[in-house]
Amino acid sequence: MNFLRRNWLIVTLLGLILATMAFFMRSQLGIWLGGWEKSKFGGYIRLVDGKKWDKMPGPHYHVIYNYLVLGPEGDTIVHKANPEVEQHSMYPSEVTNELQEALQMGAPGAKIEVLIPVDSLKLRISNDLKVMNMPAGKHAKFVVKIIKVLNGAEFEGYSTARFFARVEKENKRIDDYAARIKQNWLLDSVRFIKYYLDNKTDAPRLAQGDKVQFHADVYTIDQQMISSSAPTGKPYLMTLGSETYSFVGFDAVLPYLAEGESGTFLVTSDNGFGDKGYMNIVAPYTPLIIIIKDLKKLP
Repeated sequence: MNFLRRNWLIVTLLGLILATMAFFMRSQLGIWLGGWEKSKFGGYIRLVDGKKWDKMPGPHYHVIYNYLVLGPEGDTIVHKANPEVEQHSMYPSEVTNELQEALQMGAPGAKIEVLIPVDSLKLRISNDLKVMNMPAGKHAKFVVKIIKVLNGAEFEGYSTARFFARVEKENKRIDDYAARIKQNWLLDSVRFIKYYLDNKTDAPRLAQGDKVQFHADVYTIDQQMISSSAPTGKPYLMTLGSETYSFVGFDAVLPYLAEGESGTFLVTSDNGFGDKGYMNIVAPYTPLIIIIKDLKKLP
């Protein structure tokens, strides 16, 4: 106590210095104290839940997983943690990035976190505005959940079962919508497209390579508008089979039509935005309504 009274100023200054150092080094202290290991790729990795592999499987295995990418402030940058959007990769016998390192580390049921320098992530995901807006000199975080590791035969059965379960669910939503809209619906049971045509003619159907213009409205099956040519009044212009608008839906439905016809098409996500969805508007595996009008074939 006498020492503290005599040297209170020095002790206070030392305390302030240590507090300041702790403040500016709080991220690094969190790493040191948080059970993190040095990653092979400049970041840090740790097992949060579950266990590591006792013996890693060999090549030709498949790993099923989902993941999040979180920004430096804990904000979600990429969300692939929904059970309906499970990811698939070949099991990495050799790793070339942090995500593969996490996939190799955990046994099924494991949860792994990987800290990645933001600057490094920007070099690899330069087309994502959220990633490019993250502050430099910080760390982003992958949160990876290992769901299953399967051999080839197991993966084939797993994929087939998930495909039919997903298609059945999407078709249920399509059938529910069609039941509310009283029309003479037709069904292409091979491509899972339900549709009806207005002012149908006996003219030849459109074919791959045909150049066309048309107006269109695209909605989710819950009738949330995604896009429409109506506000501008300008028709879509495209060549069938070209995926001109980076949207497979138009290429999927136009061959059911002839020039001058209109149609309404209910399609599964295979002919929509698939497992990725579209921005924050369309969730993964969402069926769509595509309405085609004023169709003209161009020379």
